[in-house]
Amino acid sequence: MKTDQLVSDEKTLTFSRLKEVTREAREKGKKVVLCHGVFDLMHPGHILHFKAARKHGDLLVVTVTPDRFARKAPGRPIFPQRLRMETIAALECVDFVALNEWPTAIETIHELRPHVYAKGSDYANPEMDITGSIVKEETAIRGVGGQIIFTDEESFSSSSLINQFFQSHPAETEEFLRAFRKRHSGGEVIAYLDQLSDLRVLVVGEAIHDQYTYCIPLAKPPKSTIVAAKFASEEDFVGGSLAVANHLAGFCKEVTLVTCLGPDEKQYHFIRSKLKSNVSLLALRTPDRPTILKRRFLEPNFLTKIFEIQYLDDTPIPADIESELGALLKKNIPESDLVVVTDFGHGMLTEDIREILYVSKKFLAVNAQTNSANLGFNPVTKYKRADYVCIDEPELKLAARSPYGDIPSIVNKIHQELHTPHFMVSLGPEGTLFFSRDGRSYKTPVLSSRVVDRTGAGDALYAVTSPCVYQGCPPDILGLIANCAGAIAIEIVCNREFVEPVVLKKFITYLLK
Repeated sequence: MKTDQLVSDEKTLTFSRLKEVTREAREKGKKVVLCHGVFDLMHPGHILHFKAARKHGDLLVVTVTPDRFARKAPGRPIFPQRLRMETIAALECVDFVALNEWPTAIETIHELRPHVYAKGSDYANPEMDITGSIVKEETAIRGVGGQIIFTDEESFSSSSLINQFFQSHPAETEEFLRAFRKRHSGGEVIAYLDQLSDLRVLVVGEAIHDQYTYCIPLAKPPKSTIVAAKFASEEDFVGGSLAVANHLAGFCKEVTLVTCLGPDEKQYHFIRSKLKSNVSLLALRTPDRPTILKRRFLEPNFLTKIFEIQYLDDTPIPADIESELGALLKKNIPESDLVVVTDFGHGMLTEDIREILYVSKKFLAVNAQTNSANLGFNPVTKYKRADYVCIDEPELKLAARSPYGDIPSIVNKIHQELHTPHFMVSLGPEGTLFFSRDGRSYKTPVLSSRVVDRTGAGDALYAVTSPCVYQGCPPDILGLIANCAGAIAIEIVCNREFVEPVVLKKFITYLLK
C-alpha cells in the first residue's frame, strides 16, 4: 500500500509540469496520447478505455476536470478531485495525471499538443453530445497536428452506476425518478427545452441590484448592544427582472426587458454589462427614484445572512413615467410570443400597467412576490388574468387569505379569481405542485442534494418554466424541469451564474440514466 501511494504521488503532476513532460516526450520522438474527463466513479469501462488509448502511443497522460467545473448535476462530483486523480494514477497503463485548469479539453489540447486525443465510443456521434464540446475538441486536436480516436471497448455509465448504487436523494425522490424513467427518456425531456430556442420573450418587471457584503462577526461591543462585524469583501449581482431575463436568454433567442432604472450612471452601466448579449434592455430612467438596491450582510464561510438594507422608493411610479411605460409595452407586446411578468410590489406595475397586460391577449406568465417591503400588499390576485402563475406556498396562502388548509383547495380558490389554466406552487423542501388546465395536480419532489443560497432560486424556476408552459410541455415533464432548474439555482451564490441549457440538460440526462 505504501509503495502504491509513492507511485501514485510520482505520477500526479501539476498541469505546468505535465506540459513540460509532454514537450520533452515529443522532443524524444515519443507519441503522446491524451485522455480527459471527470471520471467521477472509476469503473471497468474507464480502465478498458485507458488501456485501449495506451496502445495508440508511447505515453498516456490523463487530465481530470476540477470539482468546480464538474457540473453534471447538483451534488456532483461524488468523489473530490484529489481522490479521482489518485485512483487514475494508481493504474499501471496511465503514465501521468494532472488536474485540468479549464472546463473542457480545448485549451488543454492547445497547451499539451498531444499526437492523439482519445475519447470513448459514446462520443463518436457528435449529435449525442449535448455540450457540443466534442466537435470543438476535434477541431483543436487537428489544429495542433494530432488526431482524435474513439476507443471501442465495453462501456459503462458513471451516472447510471451512481443512480443505482449511490442514492443521494430521499426515498420519495428515488421512487419518483424510477417511475419517471419508465415513462420518459432524457432525450424526450430535452426536446421540450430545445423547442424554446426560437421564442421571442418580453420580460416586464422591477430591476434589482443585489449586493452581498461579506463580513466577519466580532464580539459584542462592551458598551453597547449593537452587532459588530469586520468587513471582508463585497460582490454585486443583477436580480429581479434582470435575473429572469438572463435565465430566459440562455434558452430563447430573443429577450426584451422592459423595466425602470434610477439616475446613477455607474449603476446603469453595471447592470447593462451583466445582461446577456441577446437581452434588449428598454429601461425608463427615473430621476427621482433610485434603482432598487438590496444590500445583504453575510458571514462568508456559511453564507449566513445577518442583516439587510433596502434602497428603494416603493410608491407608484409617477404619471409621466407610467404613460411612457404603457406606450413602451403597447409597442413591444405584439412583437413577442409571450410576456413574463416579475412583480416585486415596488411600485412599477400599477393598475393601469396591469390593465395593458390583460387586454393584450398574449400568453401572460405572472410571478407576484411577497417580500419584506410589501408583505401582504402584493398578492397575485391583483391580476385579473394570467395564463401561468408561479408562486411559492406562503405567497399562495397570503393571496387566498388562508393561513391553513390544503394546497389544492387554496389553488382552486385563486384559480376561480384569475381564470388561470396553469398554476405552479413551489413548496420549498417539499418540491413543487403543478395544476394543469384539466384540474389535475402533479407533485414533483425536491431534486437538490444541498443548499448553498436560496436567493434567486424561485426566479430561476419561474423563468425556465414559463416558456415551457407556453409551448405545451406535459405537466410531469414540466415538474421535472422546474425542480432541476431550482436544484441548480440553489447551488449558485445569489445570481453569480444563471441556469444554462447545457448544465440543465446534463443534469436531466444524469437523473434519467
